[in-house]
Amino acid sequence: MKKRGVLALTGMKGEDTMHCAALSIRGKVRELGSDLLPRLFEKNPYMNEIYPDAASRSALTVFVIYKGSGERFDLSQKPIERSSFTFGGAEEVQEGYFITHACIGCKICYSKCPQKCIDISSKPAVIHQENCLHCGNCFEICPARAIMKRR
Repeated sequence: MKKRGVLALTGMKGEDTMHCAALSIRGKVRELGSDLLPRLFEKNPYMNEIYPDAASRSALTVFVIYKGSGERFDLSQKPIERSSFTFGGAEEVQEGYFITHACIGCKICYSKCPQKCIDISSKPAVIHQENCLHCGNCFEICPARAIMKRR
């Protein structure tokens, strides 16, 4: 973190991957030092058991993620739920796949979508990003090459 100045982390809550909610954050970090450690230990008393004395705490420091982006997933829902966010003035970057006007309406993309999040009632079909896994199955199967990857 010190060398590159970036961090990515993911937290999950649930019994297993397909029945959990997750939050992923990635962004720029900077070191704040050890002055905030007493406050962290006060808010997280269990840390006193892990780092019982000054010698064990000497390697600790505090970082802040000050600019970046993240995603919230809920894999326990069918179809999955997904949303993105930015903070600290980071520019929002669109990810995933979208369907262009080259769509021929064959509906093969829908048949390969594990979430069935492609609306095939119009042409071009539309991928509902809030339910998309970004797996690329639709992209790989499209005979018209009408599906494009963002980014």
